[in-house]
Amino acid sequence: MSEPPSPFAGDGDPLQTTEGRTVRGALRRNWPAAGAMVCIVALLAGFYHEHVRGRPVPFVEAMGPVDWLLGVSLVVGAALVASLARRPERSRVYARRLRDRPVALASLGATGFLFVVGLAGPVFVSEPTEIVFTRAWVPPVGATVDTQFLTGECPGPVTDGRCRGTLEFPLGTTRDGRSLFPLVVLGARTAVEIAAVTTLVLVPVGVVVGLVSGTVGGRVDAVLMRVAEVFATVPAVVLYLLFWSWNAEYRLLALALAFGLVNWGALARAVRNETLELRERSFVQAARLAGATRWALVRRHFLPNVSRQVLSTLALQVPLLVVTEAALSFVVLPVEGGEGTLGDPTVVSWGQLIFVGVRVDGLVPAWWITFFPTAALVLATLSLAVALRSLGDVFAPVRGR
Repeated sequence: MSEPPSPFAGDGDPLQTTEGRTVRGALRRNWPAAGAMVCIVALLAGFYHEHVRGRPVPFVEAMGPVDWLLGVSLVVGAALVASLARRPERSRVYARRLRDRPVALASLGATGFLFVVGLAGPVFVSEPTEIVFTRAWVPPVGATVDTQFLTGECPGPVTDGRCRGTLEFPLGTTRDGRSLFPLVVLGARTAVEIAAVTTLVLVPVGVVVGLVSGTVGGRVDAVLMRVAEVFATVPAVVLYLLFWSWNAEYRLLALALAFGLVNWGALARAVRNETLELRERSFVQAARLAGATRWALVRRHFLPNVSRQVLSTLALQVPLLVVTEAALSFVVLPVEGGEGTLGDPTVVSWGQLIFVGVRVDGLVPAWWITFFPTAALVLATLSLAVALRSLGDVFAPVRGR
């Protein structure tokens, strides 16, 4: 019994039909991939035009380099979802598998909520730039703080000398009087960007190297695996520091590139091992005897069946990077005019908020400045790890007996 392909495989071989040999037929059968390629080319052209040539893109608001690459990641994700939606029978199989895993459903819901907040949140909230020290240390809704710690009047009700939180500042305020709620929302945007852009770098390199290594074998396999081992010995933080010293303007992009370029080796090895196993299976041997080329084997049998390895590896790598980005905010370096951290000061991140909360924790009992960003970081990393691992199990092909 052969293995059913993953949700990203096609239905039949278009090269075996007259329609499939024409460009029109290929586009009709693979319109999600064709549409995604057009959008990706347009986004990369906008990225090049704005950040390489230094010219604004007509009719488009100025976007950072990470925003352009985030758009590419979203297009790729939408194409994969569209490819799955075109096959209702297969979709129902994966839906049944997912219903049998309540933990997976909960983690997917939490991950989806994170992405919705990260993508749509900045549309509805903006970073509070106004500093009002007279409303510093206001507690969140449902909490109280002694009025002696406030630098101004309590915006909410006062009971027995304690200021109660108000809906005007649902998560409280920081030491400079800024509302914490929009800052936590904008921190979700940073987490989504770092996860999506790193995946955009890590997955193509790891999958291509792993497939080539496992399919060709021999000296090519040995050389590619040695290259992967060499990259694995380079600490991602060291490479990030090199990028940072060269150009400190795009630190978030530098972190995503450094982590993706260094950590693709684990994914490449996992894909390579799965490809070597698939090469020995009966349906691949039958396809080879029928005259299938290496490219046909990769496209029809190897690539569709490595989705579990990809998702399982991402379940380890992506949450780790989100935590790493937060941890860099705790590394303080002397800079001109004072001190700074290795984090990106041009964006709001949960790590920055936690760092600020830790530094002021001894001054006032402002526990909320640390608690809410930490809770968001923990929930995001756990949901990402469980969701990606669960999707790997859901999309895993059923082994033949």
